[in-house]
Amino acid sequence: MHGLAKNHLKKILSTCSANRDCEYYPCHYNNQSCLWCYCPFYPCEDEVLGEFVKRKDGTLIWSCMKCNWIHKPDIAAEILREITELTLDKTTECSIDYLENRELLMQIKNKIEKKLGKSNAI
Repeated sequence: MHGLAKNHLKKILSTCSANRDCEYYPCHYNNQSCLWCYCPFYPCEDEVLGEFVKRKDGTLIWSCMKCNWIHKPDIAAEILREITELTLDKTTECSIDYLENRELLMQIKNKIEKKLGKSNAI
């Protein structure tokens, strides 16, 4: 394998599969997909997947510590497929700007939930 291809493959594998080299792995469960280490739907405020917790100062913040949904390989891949399909004709920067639309992101999440389910069980 060509060196550049090998380096690129390493990046893909560490991002899209279970990144066992990460110091926090497994942050949710063993064999999780690490593609969405930082959830594009945060805060989803979906109480099946997460919860509001109190900070030390008494204010509330959304916690997704117990969310397994987005780390399931089939869910993670479907989110990527949906986002890729919606941004095929856009530059990376335009894609990011386009995906800043919270309503659009929640539509993607809901579409995937309808297609693949919303179970948080692993």
